[in-house]
Amino acid sequence: MEKVSICRGCGRTINSDFVFCPWCGSVAESGEYLDDAFDAAFDKAGALQHVATESRIERMSDELGELEKALSSLISSGR
Repeated sequence: MEKVSICRGCGRTINSDFVFCPWCGSVAESGEYLDDAFDAAFDKAGALQHVATESRIERMSDELGELEKALSSLISSGR
């Protein structure tokens, strides 16, 4: 599989071996490959998802604690 990059001039994908973008003629700068950019984006998305999941679990735990208190109070008042 050949490496592809993103042209900084027009945003299209180009072969990383190109010196100029065949679409807009901009000089192709050596930079990160497209697959490296995707890896970085997916890593960031995964980290954000992890933070959101941890926050959601914490909120659910707090809500469960409140429900347990309410249930205990309800059971105690019924006796």
